[in-house]
Amino acid sequence: MSTPPSPAPAPAGPATLLSDPVKAWRDWFVRNEREWSEALTRLMKDDGVARAVGQEINTALHAQQMLAQGMATPLALLNLPTRDDVVALGERIGQLEDAVARIEAALVQALRAGAAGTAGTAHAPARTRQPPKAAKASAARRR
Repeated sequence: MSTPPSPAPAPAGPATLLSDPVKAWRDWFVRNEREWSEALTRLMKDDGVARAVGQEINTALHAQQMLAQGMATPLALLNLPTRDDVVALGERIGQLEDAVARIEAALVQALRAGAAGTAGTAHAPARTRQPPKAAKASAARRR
């Protein structure tokens, strides 16, 4: 992923440095970054260096796994969650939030559909249940 060479910036004279110090710093930063990138790319192309860096990364990963396994038991004894427990809990909370959002959207949609369907015909439902005394009286009248 190399970029085409860009023309080198004009050397900054004392007047340029005093008139625009931010530009001078930015030019220095870009030039410095490009030089470091090229040097490290050349260094990493060496098989021995690449192999050594890979081994160091694998060693660090193994040490991290061993530390996590070693800390799991003491944390469990103290009734504290491990990092994996907290990550799993965070994922579960995210799933619950998504489910609540879907339910909320469905309720809003149902309310809108219900309001649109009854906009012109708003009336109270028929009352079919009677109070207990009235129910006994009407049953006695039927006899």
